[in-house]
Amino acid sequence: MKIKLKQYTGNGLNSTVITVITILLFFIALTVAVVSGSLDAWDATFLEWVRQTEHPSLMFLARVSYFTGEAEVAVFVVIAGLIFLCWKRYWQEAQVLAISALGVLILIDQILKPWFGRIRPAPGLIDVHGKSYPSGHVSGNLMLYLYLSYLVAFHFPKWGTFLYIISTILVALMGWASIYLNIHWVTDLIGGVCVAYLGFLFCVILLKSISKKYRNF
Repeated sequence: MKIKLKQYTGNGLNSTVITVITILLFFIALTVAVVSGSLDAWDATFLEWVRQTEHPSLMFLARVSYFTGEAEVAVFVVIAGLIFLCWKRYWQEAQVLAISALGVLILIDQILKPWFGRIRPAPGLIDVHGKSYPSGHVSGNLMLYLYLSYLVAFHFPKWGTFLYIISTILVALMGWASIYLNIHWVTDLIGGVCVAYLGFLFCVILLKSISKKYRNF
């Protein structure tokens, strides 16, 4: 099924472009600081502060929260979302979901992480491999849940704010868990948030480009 892009203009597009540029510039500045090592001391201090309170219940919460962001869970959510959207004949929404989910996976795991090559904190409390910057847990899941919240908010406006809040809390717990389990630095999470919002804005722009009904939303 081919995607035919259609032009759309207006203040909404202009503000979105400004937001994209702002986030992108911040991400570039953060990345330069991370690669140069100028934030290493701050990262270490923040990690120690998060992990200073150790308790079995916190460890359980951290493990559960981290698991909810695992690739297997995210893939299940994406597949379930695609099945539902196709069942409802929301073809364009499903296309954007598929493109964005695959795109962020390739961007994080195949391009950004190998390129920056940042080492994770050690030793991690659970077995996790690969590089750490930016966080794939935060970027992939936040983009996914923001996009799904956007779709729900369009069709059911009363649920919009609630779902955005739940999505933010859920991903925030994933981020906290990754620090508590000694898997990520906090700057990994901040970088992941930047990528997530850029991905989400890409979803919105693409969806508005191929579907007229979203252009004033």
